This record gives sequence, structure tokens and C-alpha cells, in this order.
Amino acid sequence: MQEDKFATTDYDKRIHTIFCNKEEKTGPEFSPSLKVNKEKCIKEEESIRKTTWYTNSVPVIYNYLNLCIIGLLIWGLLWCSCGNSWSWDGQWFRLAAVAITAWASGEILQTLTTLPPLLAALLTGILARNIGFLDMNQYTDIDAFLRKIYPVIILGKASLGWDLNFMKTNWRRLATLGTLPWLAEVLVLAFCVHLYLGFPLIWGFLLGSVYASVSCAVVMPAVTRISAAAGCTRNWSQLVCTAGGTDTALSVGVYGLIYSFIFYDTDDTYRYTKAGLTLFAGVALGIIMGTVAGVLPNSRDFYVTELRIIMVVAGGLLANMLTSLFGWGGVGGVAVLVCNATAASFWLKDGWKLNNNPASTAYRVMWSTLEPMVFAYSGTFFEINSNLATVLIPGFGILAVCLFVRLLVTCITCWDFTIREKIFICCTWIPKSIVVAVLCPLVIDTVVTSNRGSTEKQYAENIMRLLIQLILITTPLGFLLTNHLGPLLLRNREKDSEKPDWASPRDKSINRSQNEERP
Repeated sequence: MQEDKFATTDYDKRIHTIFCNKEEKTGPEFSPSLKVNKEKCIKEEESIRKTTWYTNSVPVIYNYLNLCIIGLLIWGLLWCSCGNSWSWDGQWFRLAAVAITAWASGEILQTLTTLPPLLAALLTGILARNIGFLDMNQYTDIDAFLRKIYPVIILGKASLGWDLNFMKTNWRRLATLGTLPWLAEVLVLAFCVHLYLGFPLIWGFLLGSVYASVSCAVVMPAVTRISAAAGCTRNWSQLVCTAGGTDTALSVGVYGLIYSFIFYDTDDTYRYTKAGLTLFAGVALGIIMGTVAGVLPNSRDFYVTELRIIMVVAGGLLANMLTSLFGWGGVGGVAVLVCNATAASFWLKDGWKLNNNPASTAYRVMWSTLEPMVFAYSGTFFEINSNLATVLIPGFGILAVCLFVRLLVTCITCWDFTIREKIFICCTWIPKSIVVAVLCPLVIDTVVTSNRGSTEKQYAENIMRLLIQLILITTPLGFLLTNHLGPLLLRNREKDSEKPDWASPRDKSINRSQNEERP
């Protein structure tokens, strides 16, 4: 009975397709019970064809026009209240102009090529520096302040999509995939820059902790789309998102730890205590904050949406700034990750879906505002001069070695995956951009503001160059490989070639007749 039901459904779909698309006759024994209105189908197709570019573009045009008007209103308000510093040639206007140009160029790049807009924003910042329009070395205090805000939005946005039940079930896979490739790359990079660029090992590990940070957000839309279309049994979205989150937590925590170790002069015992407790303190603080944010704003409160968003955003900002103030860098970033993941698990019980709720929307809006600023202002630290080749040429070789080691360890970690699945996860493990762009200028900001020696300033500048090179190479490479190879790698070949056992001889005769009529 069930087989007849499936066969009838499939047959009805074929008859509908035949009558809508071409003239086709069936025998007297093949009269469908429902008549298909061919004229209605033709009219619907014609109405779709008549949809013009203008009709589709009206909402987009209105959106951009609205943003332009809002921008002009804000600029006029700032000019009236702050004076000439916000005039056409004012110092603050330059900051805003670079950010707006970075956003516009990113939109154009993504529209024309589908590449991530962050690449255009980064190149905008590099151009602004090298034509003499903007140098963020003159705004180190502002840049340092903004870089305490960026991680809260980035990390908070990512962890709102974590499924704690998935993490509990697959914790071994997530721990190994998020930790082992990261650790291998950090070790290889630290020794490579020590041998070939003369970095002290502690500076090599500082660079490596950022260098090894994967940016899953670059490929997550493609991963979600591809896995859904392929009908995969594995939950690729959660695997990539949560394993990448583990990688990010390590990068943020270890970078903050080493940064504090280098730039905060304290007792050695206190330093080693911080080294041992940084990650654990961040996790504990995040669980407490997330529990408070998940429980206190009651779900029946009329302003529950606003209260929840304010709770996690304000709590994350305070945690990051307070821990940085006391030299516990890294604790705040880990706390933000854990806090939002914990809060999202409480909200899930009240009907808020993971990564699809008002808090996620608020974080997306904030990140869409901050993303051009992050990459454009990071690009302004990249100065093209005669010494650039002495760093970038060895840096390219170091990048190739580190990438090879990372992907090799990734394949070994995923030993029970198929070959195609291993290649797919390696493609998603290539892009590095967001955490890199956020953290890379912190060292040079600190060196400039604290009047450190010329040697440390040279290390900081070389770190900037290597990290900018890393973003420009790995981001488009990983994005394009995931976007174009992903559908081929995850395609279910058996499903494509499989013919349904319930197909009747009559259905097969229809298929044969259709195939014979095709040119």
C-alpha cells in the first residue's frame, strides 16, 4: 500500500511537469484524474519573466538610500556639536570616511565576485595608509579601545549558535579537531619565525596563537547551504562552528595570556598562576554570566528581548575590559564565548532557536557595522616600503609549511571520515581573518603607547605584516575551495544514481519515452 502511494505521487508529479512544459499526449488508459490548467502555468511563467531588474532592486535601493540619509544626519550632528574635527578635512572625519569606504567597497566586491567583503575593507585600509590619508598610529588610544569591543561582538555572535547537546555528545571530536591542528601550527610557526626571522620564542608563540586561529564565519554560510542541499547525515554546521569555536577560544585565551606575560611587569609566581588559570577562570566566569543572563530576565517580562541583549552585551564588555585592566588578558574573551553559549541554552527552553533569535539578530547588526572598521583600521598599519620583501618572502614559505602541517594534522584527527569528507573539512580549516584582524594591531598599539625599544617595535611591525599576508592569502583560498568543491565533495553519489524500487513498469515507460524525445 505504501509503495502504491509513493508511485502515484511520483506519477502525478511527472504528469504535472509534462503538461506544464510541453505538449504531451497519453493513451486513453492514462487519463489523469486532475486536469492541469496549462494556460495558468504559462501565465505564471510569463509573470516571472516580466519581473524586471528595477522591481527586484527597489528594496535594496531604498535600503542604501536610507543608510545614506542616516549617515548624513549623524555626520551633521557631530559636525555641529564637535566642530571642525568633523569637517571635511578633520581628523575624526577621516576615520569615518575610511570605514564607510571600506563598507561600500566590500559590498561591491561581494556583489561582483561573492568573495567576503572583509578583503575589500582590508585593502581599503592599506590604500588609505599608503596614500597618506589615514595612519592609525596617530590614533592608538582609540584603536586600542575599539579592539576591546570587537572581540565581545565577534565571539558573542559565534557562540550563540553553539548546541551544547551536540558538544556533549561529540566532545572528543570537537576537542581534537579544535585543539590538535591549532597546537601543531602554533609550534611550527614559533620555531619557523625564530629560525628565519630572528623572533624570540615567546614572540613566536604570541604570533602563533593568532596565526593559527581559523575563521569559520567566512565559510559557515556555504557549509550550511551545501550540507543542507546534499542531505548529509553529519551535522556539518555544528561540527565546523563548535570546533572552530574551540580553536578561537584557544587563540583568544593564549594570546591574552602571552600578551600579559610580555607587557605586564609582575612577579613570576603571579605570572605562572595566571598562565595556569586563564582558561579555567574564563570558563567559570562565562558560566556564571550566562546563567544569570539566561535566568534573570523572565520570559514573561514585556521587555525580555531588550533585557537579554543588554545583559549579554554589557556583561561581555565589562568582563573583557575589567580582566584586561588587571592584566588577565584572554579571560574576558573566553568568558564571552561561554557566557553566550550558556545563555542561549537557557533561551532555547523558552522557544528562542539557536542562532535564530532577537539576540543573534542584534549581534549581526553590530558586527555588520564593526566589520569594515576592524579590517580597514588593521590595514592602515600595513606600510609598503623597501623592507617589506625581506619579511613577506620568508613569510610566504612559512605560511605554506604551517598550512601543510595544519591540514595534515586535521586529516589525521578525522581518521574515520571518508576521503571526500576529510578534504571538505580541510577546506573549511584554511581561512584565517576575523580574530587575526582584531588582535594583530594590539601589540603595535602597546609598543607605541608605552615607548618600548626599537627592537620590540620591529617585532610588532613584522607581526602585522605576516598577519595581513595571512588574511589576504588564506581567506579567498579557503572560501573559494569550500564554496566550489564543497558540493562535489559532499554529494551523495549513491543517492544520485539510485533508482526507486517502487517505480512501476508504467512509470518506467514514461521515463523512457521522455528520454527518447529529448534531442
